[in-house]
Amino acid sequence: MTEINNRFIQLHLLVSYPPSNPNRDELGQPKVAVVGGTQRSRISSQSLKRAWRTSEIWEKQGLRIGKRTRELFFDKELNLYGQLLAKHGEEKASKFAKTILEVFVNLPKGKKDAVTEQPIHFSTTEIERIQALVVNLELEKEPTKEQLEALLDETPRNIDLAMFGRMIAKRPDANSEAAVQVAHAISINEVEIEPDFFTAVDDLNKHGSAHMGEQEFVSAIYYLYLCIDTKLLLENLKDKALAQQAVKALTETAAVVAPTGKQNSYANRAQAFYILAEKGDAQPRNLSLAFLKAMSTAEPEKAIEKLQDIKNKFNTVYSKPQEKEMNLFGEGTLQDILDFVGTL
Repeated sequence: MTEINNRFIQLHLLVSYPPSNPNRDELGQPKVAVVGGTQRSRISSQSLKRAWRTSEIWEKQGLRIGKRTRELFFDKELNLYGQLLAKHGEEKASKFAKTILEVFVNLPKGKKDAVTEQPIHFSTTEIERIQALVVNLELEKEPTKEQLEALLDETPRNIDLAMFGRMIAKRPDANSEAAVQVAHAISINEVEIEPDFFTAVDDLNKHGSAHMGEQEFVSAIYYLYLCIDTKLLLENLKDKALAQQAVKALTETAAVVAPTGKQNSYANRAQAFYILAEKGDAQPRNLSLAFLKAMSTAEPEKAIEKLQDIKNKFNTVYSKPQEKEMNLFGEGTLQDILDFVGTL
């Protein structure tokens, strides 16, 4: 396998969000965390990764993305269950669909629907193999053991599986260890969740509103940290050119793609105003120490200075990685960052 020189790529981003609620908790309120003794706004890593892997950027670049679902056989585009139904009838269609799913997960006894209890992250290769089996399955004949075993992709090369991993409890031989670690984005400022009282007006009723309610929002600058293990990413993808493309695609989406929660209400199209990219072989380190004490968002340049100061202190006592910056108030472009991280 091709060797690489810098095992770890670290990305540190500062992103300003206007009043918004991009990632909600079970009550519909913005997620929060206590950091340094003060309440901060939080965007979960799950929310961030979901926004990135389903972004138009990855799609337009033609990158192969898996499908994470409980209802693969009822995907309208694939129409797997419909094909089984037309060819084998309802009873056999349900039986065959569940037989195929049981390659990946144990279904509860007596389960009627071909829907799994938990989402399964199928690779595109697995989906293609399932499609082929459904099309070629002979009338009234069940899938053979050999046909079923051939469905599993033990080395999935989709970039989302390679970067964010997957776990199939029944088949650990098909698991993928995540090559990318993503921290929860934490606001540098203390926040109070603010209420937004709203009314919906009925165009035909001139006397009062048709509906009223309340939703919550916060405004914040977030510090976001990612760490990419390029050695593991290359092991997962087994293709250096694809690994380089994956790193650049991830970096671009992290910079310009925000979670879409309540986006129509708040237009929180947030993009990073500062990016610090680092490469090296030393153990990675999160720079959130810079914002342990909450600070004002009135001067975003101050946040950049705080981050740079903590970075320099770490570089004084530990080894110094290679680095590249993009600063909206200074120098550097996103393309500079992409060229830097895309060279493994």
